[in-house]
Amino acid sequence: MPCIKCFDQDGIREPVFSYLEIGDSNIHEATCARRHTTLVALTQHKHEVLFEIGAMALADGYPREAIATIAAALERFYELCVRVICASQKIPDEQLNAAWRLVDAASERQFGAFMFCMLLWSNESPELIDNMKPTLPNTPKSKTKTWKEFRNAVIHKGLLPAEHVAIEYCELVYAHINQLTKKLTSEHEAEWLAQAHRQATEAQQENSEKELVLYAVPTTLFLARGTNAPDSFMEALKQLGGYREIYTR
Repeated sequence: MPCIKCFDQDGIREPVFSYLEIGDSNIHEATCARRHTTLVALTQHKHEVLFEIGAMALADGYPREAIATIAAALERFYELCVRVICASQKIPDEQLNAAWRLVDAASERQFGAFMFCMLLWSNESPELIDNMKPTLPNTPKSKTKTWKEFRNAVIHKGLLPAEHVAIEYCELVYAHINQLTKKLTSEHEAEWLAQAHRQATEAQQENSEKELVLYAVPTTLFLARGTNAPDSFMEALKQLGGYREIYTR
């Protein structure tokens, strides 16, 4: 990211870039070549960051790591859906957080919370990705694993998927997330954006004595909401190749 403090100095014409290591916290400390240190809060949703890491793992030739990370991205996306729907119903954050702590360590319970939130919001049972199967070349559907079976085999049984197989399963997740994102944001864009800034706002309150810079980075799922959005995960993966240098030293 460009160093804000370098831009503020007189006489510095060329941009100087800071590098930051993305961690679990939404707050990062970036230091540029001139030793300026800046606190940075990313405004991306966590599932977007995880999905991006998974996409880069696949691009680098690590399909197993890609599937594990993208599966984690999907779980965090479901949490976001719950938070957006609850926000639309004016449920106080402290009440939602208290309820979420009861399911925080159980992914199946979180999935159940997501399903019933979607049902109450839309009066429709959401389409589940767990039972979906991709179309694999030279493989009949009867012998193709569902997303849930494939994910569990990779994460819990050490399955080493071929790259082309991993891509097809990533296509399922990419389409699933984008479809639900479009559906939610069509009615609750404000709540969606508010959740993106929630961590940054909390960080500003906790670090009121420090200057905090809000920063957005391009991600595959964020760009999927744009006017020139890729039609498939493969197209998004190619698009990633055009900007991924911003993530490397």
